[in-house]
Amino acid sequence: MTRIAISASLLLALLLVSELAAIEITCDTVVGDLQPCLPYIVKGSTQDKPSNACCGGVKTLKASAKSKDDRVQVCNCIKATLKQISNLDPSRAAGLPKACGVPINPAPSPDMDCSQ
Repeated sequence: MTRIAISASLLLALLLVSELAAIEITCDTVVGDLQPCLPYIVKGSTQDKPSNACCGGVKTLKASAKSKDDRVQVCNCIKATLKQISNLDPSRAAGLPKACGVPINPAPSPDMDCSQ
């Protein structure tokens, strides 16, 4: 192969690897998508249902977590974040996916098993 072909192949490979790395779901993304849900999942909430922005975030996360590794990452981020909410209403947190019409397993909780 010529040097140009080899260089082009290496460049293409680097672009593919960097594109795959850019798709990784971070905890910042998870928290940002679920931030609108906070008023619904705390004790004493007066919201009778989650906001459209909240459910939109839940749906976005569900759609972006395509692989098992993605789902484990999202789960661990949710678990860690829920542990930090001192006035969390565990039943509202667990029921959030259903309230948004998005089936998610396991149900969100500070003790959820993220190994699935």
